[in-house]
Amino acid sequence: MKKLLASLALCLALLAPGSAQSAATVPANSSVPDVVSKGFDAYNKSFSDAVDAWFTDSPLNKDLATKTNFMSALSGFETGYGKYIGWELVKVVTLTPSTSIVYAVLKFEKGPVWMAFMCYKPKDQWIVSSMNLNQNPQPILPASLLAGQ
Repeated sequence: MKKLLASLALCLALLAPGSAQSAATVPANSSVPDVVSKGFDAYNKSFSDAVDAWFTDSPLNKDLATKTNFMSALSGFETGYGKYIGWELVKVVTLTPSTSIVYAVLKFEKGPVWMAFMCYKPKDQWIVSSMNLNQNPQPILPASLLAGQ
């Protein structure tokens, strides 16, 4: 009987919504602004498509140097870390009803790249007002996250 209950518990844990396996590949967190998740979806096509999606309606879109820098950085990460294989949500911090920060990790074949998106919702649609990325988590993630808090 104990073996049956243990097997049943294991099966339920594996099939439960939000299990670690499904959350790692497709974050189901409704608090992730659409503009961020659409960018990650576009990355399946190319890093250029991802940057275009993240910069849609953003003040960043008018800054050609910033856009070029992000594309260059992502191209460099692909050269060093290999093919993009997905992303994982680290945390969404809601600062106000119209502002939030999304912390995420880009997954490549040979290593992670950490990202932070400052998201702003001036009316009815989220935009990325700024973003940052680095292969090292310390410049991107708050110290409290790195300390496991």
